[in-house]
Amino acid sequence: MGFVFAALLGINPFIGAVVVNAGGVALNYMDTRGVTFFEGLAQEVWLPLVMEDPYPQASFLNAATDMSSLVDNDKINLAEAGVDPTVLVDNDVYPIAMTDASDTPKEVTLKTYDTTNSVVRNAVAIELAYGQRALYANKHKKALAKKLGMDAAYMYAPAQASGANSNFVVNLGANDSIIDAIIDLQRDFLNSDVIDDLNLVLSPNHLAKLSKEDKELYKFIVAKPGESMYDFKMWRYSKNPIYIGATGVKAAYGAAYEAGTHKYSSFAFVGSEVMRADGSAEMFQRLRDPEARGDIFGFQKRALATTLRGKFSGAILQ
Repeated sequence: MGFVFAALLGINPFIGAVVVNAGGVALNYMDTRGVTFFEGLAQEVWLPLVMEDPYPQASFLNAATDMSSLVDNDKINLAEAGVDPTVLVDNDVYPIAMTDASDTPKEVTLKTYDTTNSVVRNAVAIELAYGQRALYANKHKKALAKKLGMDAAYMYAPAQASGANSNFVVNLGANDSIIDAIIDLQRDFLNSDVIDDLNLVLSPNHLAKLSKEDKELYKFIVAKPGESMYDFKMWRYSKNPIYIGATGVKAAYGAAYEAGTHKYSSFAFVGSEVMRADGSAEMFQRLRDPEARGDIFGFQKRALATTLRGKFSGAILQ
């Protein structure tokens, strides 16, 4: 082979033979010591398993406005609409008043979510077996969805009651009806002329309370997530934000619940007033790691879930 290459390149055939043989010996030496240049996990094989349908079908995130198509270089340009126009009836006063309808540009950078690494002993072999590969990838997919769900729940829930922004908070006493609280929240939205795209995310505590009041309604919500009841599409989630009982203000993100200080919440939002967006994704890997005695890999995803204007949200506190 060295003679052939040398002839094609027009160099001394002896030099070609020496170079090819020396290269073969070097590659063989490194291979016996675990050094490899060509072995790796294909991202095009693993990433689809993590990124396809990133949120469970029963997740309230599916009710948010999906703005993934607007993501450019892991950034998204949003615009806050200006003042709504006033409708005049039988107007006879001219010129008609003008309001500035220009939008306020907003450029938002997607957050970076990293999973901790998994160590397996035969990642290359697993890559060839779809079932095993999907099993490992699904762990990372669930972890990413869980974290983004927690961020979304915190952002979608109101910071506190605010009449100016149509953000409502209903306080539920120990003996009060959760169904009555839902109806009160429905009333508040309807009084603000918000009748479409309403969503209510019930906490486990409130779901249990609902079960005691109306088992048929409870079964309906559990069996059919996203179905409408009292004008709300009903969802359930276990990581809803907590509130400070004395003030009705949302506690800091990640705050630990303290009895007597905090209240659990269910929260409501309008789908067109909140968003989610998925950006780029990448897989990181290190094969045949000498310390782990195995193959190491993890995933990174860019995503964002937030409100568009901080308006039209609600909470039930207990």
